[in-house]
Amino acid sequence: MKKLFYFLLCLVFICGCTQNKPTDVLVLKNATIYNGKGDVIKNGIIIIQGSTILEIGDKTVTIPKGAEIIDITGQFVTPGLIDAHIHFAQTGFFDARPNVVDLRDYFDFDELQDDLKNNPQSYYDAYLRSGVTGVYDVGGFLWSITRQEEAENNENAPHVAASGPLLSGVDQNRLDYFNTSDAKQMVYLSSPEMGRETVRQYSNLGSTGIKIWGVMLKDSSFMKSLRAVADETHNQNNKLIVHATSLDQAKEALRLGAKILVHSVEDKEVDEEFIQLALKNDIIYLPTITVTRGYLEAFKSFKEKWDFDDAHNAMDVRAKTFLETSTDYLDKLPVDFNLEERIKRFENYVSQDEPIILQNLKKVHDAGIKVAVATDAGNPGTFHGVSIYYEMEMMQKAGIEPKEIIVMATQNGAIAMDRADDFGTLEKGKFANLIILEKDPAIDITNFRSITHVMRTGVMNSIYNE
Repeated sequence: MKKLFYFLLCLVFICGCTQNKPTDVLVLKNATIYNGKGDVIKNGIIIIQGSTILEIGDKTVTIPKGAEIIDITGQFVTPGLIDAHIHFAQTGFFDARPNVVDLRDYFDFDELQDDLKNNPQSYYDAYLRSGVTGVYDVGGFLWSITRQEEAENNENAPHVAASGPLLSGVDQNRLDYFNTSDAKQMVYLSSPEMGRETVRQYSNLGSTGIKIWGVMLKDSSFMKSLRAVADETHNQNNKLIVHATSLDQAKEALRLGAKILVHSVEDKEVDEEFIQLALKNDIIYLPTITVTRGYLEAFKSFKEKWDFDDAHNAMDVRAKTFLETSTDYLDKLPVDFNLEERIKRFENYVSQDEPIILQNLKKVHDAGIKVAVATDAGNPGTFHGVSIYYEMEMMQKAGIEPKEIIVMATQNGAIAMDRADDFGTLEKGKFANLIILEKDPAIDITNFRSITHVMRTGVMNSIYNE
C-alpha cells in the first residue's frame, strides 16, 4: 500500500485537495472495480484520457503505448460518491438555524450567509476528501443555483445540482428565520399564480428541481397553490421535489407527480398504494436516516464536547471550531430554551422514528423503488462530507446489502442530479470520477472509510491519515 502512496506523491500535494495536472493517458490497473451499476470487474483496468474514461474492463483491455500506469493491485475502485441531499447555506451547527436555537446575538446571520455564498471552497474540500464527487443542494438561496456552473468549472469541487429556494405553506414570519434582510431561501407559497411564476423563474435560472417544504393536506388554499406548482413544474420540464415525512403527505406528493421524496416516511409503514405510486412515478427515495440523530448529538454537545470521528481530517474549519467550542454556548442559549427537554424530545424521535425509517427503507428497496444516499448535510450535527459514511452505515443496518448501497451512493445519486449521462458509473465516455479504497466496500460498507484517493474528472487527489 505504501508503494502506491509514494508513487503518487509526484502527482499530488499531500495536504488538502490540490489538483495535479493529469497526463495525456493514465491507467489504473489490477484493482477490483465496482462500476456503480451492480457489476464487479476483477483485476480491472481503467484507461483515462484527460477528464474522461477512455476504456474500462478486465485484464484483456489493451493498454496504449506510452501511458502512465499505476498498479493498484489489492485495492478497490468505485465511482465517486454522491450525496443527494445537502444544504450549502447551512454549516452543521445552530448558527445557520436560528429557528431551532437563536444564536443571532453571537452570529450575524446575514454575514454568515454572505460568507457561505462567497467562500464555498472549504465545503468543496470536505466533500472531495470524503470521496464525494457530486452533491445535490435541495434547498437554499438563489445563489445555490448559480453554484452549479461555478462548481462544474472547478476541478477542486464536487459537481453540484441545486433546486434553489424552498416553497412552503408555513407562515412567512416563521420562514423568515431562514432568510436574510435581502434574500430568501424559504418562500411562502401564497397563491397559484405566485407559485407558477416562481417555478418559471427558478427553471429559467437553471434549477434542477422545484422543492416543496411540507404538504399541508388540510389547508385547501395551500393545496390549490401546490397543484398549480406541480402543473407548472411539469410544463417547465422540471421535477417536483417534496419534503413529506408522513405517509399521507408522501402519497399526496406522489399523486401530484413528485419525482424525489427528500426524507423517509417516518410515521408508519409504507403501504401498497405508496409503493405503486412510487413505482409509477419512477421516484428517487432519499431516506436521510441520520439527520435526527445529528440534531441530538449537536444538542448534547452544548454540555459535553462531541468526539466526532474525522479520521481523514476532511471536515471544514468552521465545523471543527464548533466541535471544539460548542460547550462555550451553553450559557448563551436563550433564556426560554430548555436544553434538557430538547434532548429528551430528540431521544424520543430517534427511538421511535428510526426503526420505522429503517423498516421503510428496506421495504421500499425490496419493492424496486430507487433509493439514493442522502444526508441532509448542513443541518446541526450533520457535517458536510464526512456524514455520508454514517448514512451508508445506517442503510446497511437496515438490511441493505453493501453492494446495493454502492449503487445507491453512486448511480442513483447521479440520476437524482440529472447527471447520469456524465457520471455516477464507471463507463467508457463518462467523467473519470472515482475513489480508491484499501478495503472491500462490498463486504462491509464501513470499508468506505478506507479511502486513500479520489479522482474528479481525471484529477487525482490523495487522502492521508496523518
